[in-house]
Amino acid sequence: MNIRKAFASFSCLLVFASLPFHAWAGTPKAVQVAPSFDGPTQVEFSADQTSKWTELPSGTYCVPNSDVVISGYKKANAVPFALFGLIGIAVRNSINAGRGNNAMASAEQALTFSIDEEAKAKLQAAMADPMYAGKFTADATPGRKFEVIGAVVMSFADQLEVLPYVTLRVKLIGNNGRSKLWTMRYIASTGARRPLVGEGSWTENGGIALRSQVSKLLDLAIHTMFTDIATPYPRDDASLTNVHGFFVHVNAPYQVVGYKLSEQNGRMLFLPKSSASIVFAGVNVLDTDSVWQQPASSKDRPLKRLKVDDPTLAGIRLKPPTAADATSAEAAGDTIEASELDAQEEKPVED
Repeated sequence: MNIRKAFASFSCLLVFASLPFHAWAGTPKAVQVAPSFDGPTQVEFSADQTSKWTELPSGTYCVPNSDVVISGYKKANAVPFALFGLIGIAVRNSINAGRGNNAMASAEQALTFSIDEEAKAKLQAAMADPMYAGKFTADATPGRKFEVIGAVVMSFADQLEVLPYVTLRVKLIGNNGRSKLWTMRYIASTGARRPLVGEGSWTENGGIALRSQVSKLLDLAIHTMFTDIATPYPRDDASLTNVHGFFVHVNAPYQVVGYKLSEQNGRMLFLPKSSASIVFAGVNVLDTDSVWQQPASSKDRPLKRLKVDDPTLAGIRLKPPTAADATSAEAAGDTIEASELDAQEEKPVED
C-alpha cells in the first residue's frame, strides 16, 4: 500500500511540475500560517525520530541510534546504499579503500549523535526572548501544544559533496492530542559543502565541524520557527519568486516557485508554494549566494528539474573556494562542474 501511495504521489508531482504557475490557484495547506491564540502555547521537543514513511524520500539512510539521516545519494549500477549503509558510501566514493575500515569506524562514530538535549535547551532559551513573550511556554497548556521533531540531514549534491541541513517538523496538536490543527517544516542550511568522510570532511576529527554547524543550524531553524509562528511572515503573491538551486534530499538542481518571506544579511527565507508531499516543502533558510532568484512570472513552472550546466547556476556557491578555483574563475567565468544525478522520489507526507 505504501509503495502504491508513493508511486501515485510521485506521478501527481510530475503532472504538477509540467503545469504553469497560474494552474496552482489558491493557497496549499503546506504554506498556511499557524493559528493565533490568546496566551502562550506549550512547545515540546519530541525525542521521536523523523518518520521514514511520512517525512523521508526513498533511499535515505538513517544512522542507527542517531538523529542523522543521509540523503540524496544515488549511483547508477550500484547496490542500493541502504543495503550496505555508510560503509558502502565511504569505501566506494569518499575515501581510499585501503584504509576504509578505520575511516568508516571513525565516520560512523562522528555521525552517531542526538540533537534532543541541545534542541531542548535552545528552545528554552528562545522562549525566554522578550520578542516571543506571551507566545510560548514549556508548561502544559490545555487543549493545544506545539510538538517539534528534529533531524540532521546530510544531503548529497553530487557523488562526493554534502551539505548538512537541520529540519524541524512542528505540529500544533489540539483536543488533548487527538487532532492536528497545523503543521510546518523549517529547514535550515548555510555555508559550503564538504565530503562526508576523509580529509577536510564533516566527520574529520570526530565530527567537530559537523557538530558546530548543527548547533548553528538549530539556532537558525528555531529562531525562524518561533518568529513565523509568533508574527507570521506574509504569504503574499506579490513576493512570489523563482528560485534555482539545490534543496534538502535532492541531488539535482531545481527551479522552485514560492514566497520570499524575508531577505537580509546574506540569507533568505523561502517557502515553496507547493503541496506538503514535496520533501523540501516548508520554510527554507538559504544563503542568498547559494541560489539564483528573480520575481516569478505566470509562465514559470512551480517545480522543474534543471540541468547542472544551466546558466543560472553558474554564479552560485557549492563548496569552499580554492586558489585553483579562483584562477579558473578568472579564466573561465566561475562555472560549476558537477555530475548530473537522478533526483530522489518524493514521498507522501501528512498534510
